[in-house]
Amino acid sequence: MKRKLITLIFTLTFSSVLTANEKLDLNGKWNFKTDPYRVGESDEWFSSETDYTCWNEMDVPGNWDLYNEYSEYAGDAWYNRSFFVDESLKGQSIRIVFQSVYNDCKLWINGRKVGENHLGFLPFHFDISEFVNYGMENHITLVVNNVFKRGAIWNWGGIRRPVWLEITNPTRLEYQHITAIPDLKRGTANVNVKIVSSNSSGIDVSATLEIEIQRRGERIAKHQMKTVIPAYTQDFAETWTVILPKSKVELWHTDFPNLYASTITLIEENQPSHSLSDRFGIRKLEVVGGKLMLNGEEIRPVGFNVVPEDRMTGNTLPMERIREDVDMLKELGVTMCRISHLPIPKEYLDYLDEKGIMTFEEVSLWGKDQWVDPENPMPKQWLSRMIREKYNHPSVVGWSVGNEIGFPTANPKVFDYVKGAVEMAKSLDKTRLVVYISHSADSQMPDPVEYSDLIMLNKYGNWGNAAQKAWELHQKPVFMSEFGNVLNHEDPNLSHIEISRMMEDMRGREYLLGVSPWTFNDYRSTYYGREGWATPVSQNRCWGIVNTFRQKKRSYYEFKKEFAPVKRIHISEINESGNSALVTIIPRDKTDIPAKILRAYKVCWHTMDEDFNIRDSYEKTLAEIYPGDEPINLNMTWNKKASGLKVEISDPQGYSVLDEVIYFNVPLQPEIIHASTAHNGMRIIYQPVNGSMEYFVRYSQNGNFFYSDTTINNFVTINDNQIKLKDKWEFEVFAMNNAGVSDPSEKIELIKDEDELPPIIWATRRVGESIVIGYTSLPDDYLYEVEYGNSPGQYDKNIIFKNRGVARIPGVQTSVPVYLRLRVRKQWGFASEWSQEIEIL
Repeated sequence: MKRKLITLIFTLTFSSVLTANEKLDLNGKWNFKTDPYRVGESDEWFSSETDYTCWNEMDVPGNWDLYNEYSEYAGDAWYNRSFFVDESLKGQSIRIVFQSVYNDCKLWINGRKVGENHLGFLPFHFDISEFVNYGMENHITLVVNNVFKRGAIWNWGGIRRPVWLEITNPTRLEYQHITAIPDLKRGTANVNVKIVSSNSSGIDVSATLEIEIQRRGERIAKHQMKTVIPAYTQDFAETWTVILPKSKVELWHTDFPNLYASTITLIEENQPSHSLSDRFGIRKLEVVGGKLMLNGEEIRPVGFNVVPEDRMTGNTLPMERIREDVDMLKELGVTMCRISHLPIPKEYLDYLDEKGIMTFEEVSLWGKDQWVDPENPMPKQWLSRMIREKYNHPSVVGWSVGNEIGFPTANPKVFDYVKGAVEMAKSLDKTRLVVYISHSADSQMPDPVEYSDLIMLNKYGNWGNAAQKAWELHQKPVFMSEFGNVLNHEDPNLSHIEISRMMEDMRGREYLLGVSPWTFNDYRSTYYGREGWATPVSQNRCWGIVNTFRQKKRSYYEFKKEFAPVKRIHISEINESGNSALVTIIPRDKTDIPAKILRAYKVCWHTMDEDFNIRDSYEKTLAEIYPGDEPINLNMTWNKKASGLKVEISDPQGYSVLDEVIYFNVPLQPEIIHASTAHNGMRIIYQPVNGSMEYFVRYSQNGNFFYSDTTINNFVTINDNQIKLKDKWEFEVFAMNNAGVSDPSEKIELIKDEDELPPIIWATRRVGESIVIGYTSLPDDYLYEVEYGNSPGQYDKNIIFKNRGVARIPGVQTSVPVYLRLRVRKQWGFASEWSQEIEIL
């Protein structure tokens, strides 16, 4: 349908007049409209005459699934916005760059189709120079489809990563690939820089390429080369190699992630016309004699699979999400894993580079998959684009060509596919491992794992025997790339994983090099699965040791002990006056998991004041620790009597990778801040206090006392059949630690009634001009209601929604506090009590 032309003016983050060698940020609010009946293309919604005033707005970058009204929408959705290009830019190259659009999209500029992309996790760009109206407003229109899905992971839809326009001369740099190989005997390094440029002009261009290598901002190598870039060339390559002397070589390692930078400048007519810079590391990871060697030393690594998303920001992955996740992984002792089935963005890999975590990037084939076919072009495009994009990251130590695709009954062409894909990857990158992730290597011979550099094995039970069978069948070392048993729980207090039993089943096997459980975090899903694998009603699939809001579960602390680089810390011989202790550090065994040489690790001890805040801190750098070393005994002293002692091992980057706390005093007294009464239970909410490890509630009637289970949460729900309707009971909360139990909170009296309990509010967060709220969902929930306002107890706004687990409150002022409360209406229409009031500053 044709509609009248409406002029749209957008306020840009900087001048809307573009000049050469500039980027124009196109993030922000775009016009948005869903297209469930797929009529947009036939009705020409891309036409410049379309009336966009009736469309809604959508954040870019963002996921439409984060909005209540589109929470479960799958299908086509349209995006539109405008930009202005000055007349002076005629003759320049203008590209539109998308970091990620999930998953399939088509692009129009000013009503003319530019192109399509069908690989939603990878960046792409189009040259739109010939589509632009210079000196006029221009319209960008995209149709995006998110139906493509892999496994149990949510198919978040939208323009999920940043977008920009890039203006350069017609001759420009495309990318560089830096291959840095150390000579471990001599201490030198061979650095090869492949420089790829393009020329969209109609003439050959004489130019100079200037290469500069820097370490910590200091130039350590520089070179210039003359070249002629032919007309109409897309990928013109030149190479330069330099051997760095021993004095200039600092290897990249998981504990010492040393980084270099290579900056390329294209010079035309003695003037710089384009430049690019990439970081790289010098390291060597290889499988030698059945061992995994990093820079010539054996490692036996641990890691986690991460589903790169949360329920607050979807899979847009803002830097705060990346940093928080990676920092927690470092505290968990992570050194190597397949971080994700799904390719992760440059910013994520940049942070892995900086922090020293090795990973495998993957072409996300899974299960029975029509793409498991050597003749299908899509996985080849995926692999080649992935390697081109991510080549320089030292954190990427291997490429995976698929996941759990190995049974010929499901994928008849799997052997030919894996063989061809591995060969292709090795032709594009001769320095990294290439694998396929198998769930069949322990049960069939032959298996496509014969083409892998090592066996990456996924198993959910019988872990040690499965690894042994895979080793016996294929005589290749094994890395347990996924393992687990059944889902745990989305409630942090109820999450328990028998990780100690799992690890003991896998440790001590020389051929089993390392492990990476599924998963670090809970993630959104509606995957049904067999018993024990069914996703809860909240859509928070609870494999993780942190929930989707990144609250640490009990299992987090269990894993931290099992994955620590030393076996344990033991505190003994504490002086009666409380100012000295003997600390014993027990190293890992040679065939333990994890195991590696520890250099520049520290033992730190902190004393606490009467309020359990850290008062004084001390540290000692440990001598090198090798797997199999004898226990290390250290006498620790401090100056003043303390209420507690915390001893921790920290790595060279300052991450606390194992800790032990001894309290000398009981915790502070807790305070009850809210209570709810209902026919199905009584809920007590309290303020957490310093010095506490757990909490419990004592409830009583007529001098008879009863006790709840202990919890790490800030609430206790009691559903005791002996508490009858209309009965009055007394409740009080205790905090506890390893020194004992606190004084009780002040008592409150509650009477059980016929109400319903409100949902538990797990988390709230401001996201732009919205507030996102996460809460429990039960099978008999009908819908949810939030009241909110800008003053305590005064709620002048109300919204109702059916979203499971998470909902969004839009249009909230960013500069004023918000106070809200939540309730649920059950499927028979009855409304619960309101939750406690939540203050959001």
